[in-house]
Amino acid sequence: MKKNRQFKSTGMILLIVLWSSFHGHSITNSQAENKTGIKPLLELKGKSLHALIPSDIQPLILRNEIETFLKKLDETPPAWTQLEDADITEQSERLFQFNRQRNAKRSIQDTFEQPIAFLWTGILRQYLDEFKGFSLALGPELINTSWGIVRFKPINLPPYLIAIPTLALRKNLLARQKQGETIEVNMVCMGTLISDESLIYGFSHDDHHNGMILPVVSVQNLMYILKPS
Repeated sequence: MKKNRQFKSTGMILLIVLWSSFHGHSITNSQAENKTGIKPLLELKGKSLHALIPSDIQPLILRNEIETFLKKLDETPPAWTQLEDADITEQSERLFQFNRQRNAKRSIQDTFEQPIAFLWTGILRQYLDEFKGFSLALGPELINTSWGIVRFKPINLPPYLIAIPTLALRKNLLARQKQGETIEVNMVCMGTLISDESLIYGFSHDDHHNGMILPVVSVQNLMYILKPS
């Protein structure tokens, strides 16, 4: 459990580049079979993002949705000022004990079995002709709430994330990329909180005084959605 005692969350948005090819080694079609990260690139076409999320999955995208869900899980926000300490070792110990207490209390509930959806954001990167799609560069969203800064942490992400547009959209996107435009996308991650340490409480590296909450989600499905230009 030593690593838990040394836990420090980060407020930095980490850019995660997931390529379909590394140093000239491309994925074959056989390797790509059953990879849940290879998905169509969807367009909103006037719809809300919520409208694309299946009705049996709870969206945790807006601040009020997240706060309601956190309240259901843990009832009250942490007393961050009581957890904070100038001595980083003492602060880590307080966080360790606090997380352990909340985990134990949370384990008797079944709320974490509810499928949820959250967002990561990013951009289209390299066009991959063998898949007629784009690799993605993605990072977490930081959501300010009355509980603290929320940053969803996905686990079990597929090794390859490739967004495949329609033929007409592909031509448009390639033309925009050729002109140097950065094309933004949302990745909707759908899954369930893990049963152990489903929420991790800590402090931001960027600002020692900012409390941060990391919901840890086992991802079972993904959607890629083009942001309106």
